[in-house]
Amino acid sequence: MSKINAEIVADSVNVQGDRLTSVLVTMPRIILSEMNTHRMLSKNTSSSRAIPFNKMVESVKNDPFIPIAWQKEHSGMQGSEYHEDTHKLAEGWLTARNSAIQIAEGLNNNKVTKQLANRLLEPFMWTTMLITGPKSGWDNFFNLRLEKDADPNI
Repeated sequence: MSKINAEIVADSVNVQGDRLTSVLVTMPRIILSEMNTHRMLSKNTSSSRAIPFNKMVESVKNDPFIPIAWQKEHSGMQGSEYHEDTHKLAEGWLTARNSAIQIAEGLNNNKVTKQLANRLLEPFMWTTMLITGPKSGWDNFFNLRLEKDADPNI
């Protein structure tokens, strides 16, 4: 089951006609750096450093991020071919998660700060981000991601 979600939480237009939209997004933590590259949008993200270590481990054990599709190796930023044997790939992903948990727990047992121990768990975490921006910022964001013939009004 995917937890990926986006919900408009505020949408307003001022007297000059400028639109400002805020979206609350739940996404895999591993794409946070890609989201942060968009300077036309203002963002605030939940911090893995602030979450207690044991709570983080339980979250990663009980509800890990697992890719829903496995792209084949490709050049450039967008690929279009996907692996068919997703079960085997998902098993490998969960094996990596289990190893990360074991190593992070070892660090925690040795009194290493959660700011470091939690970092090992990030590929398997979900995060929440509040994103706010003007129409021009959102247009830029989606124009970089939509296929050339996609409906721009989605």
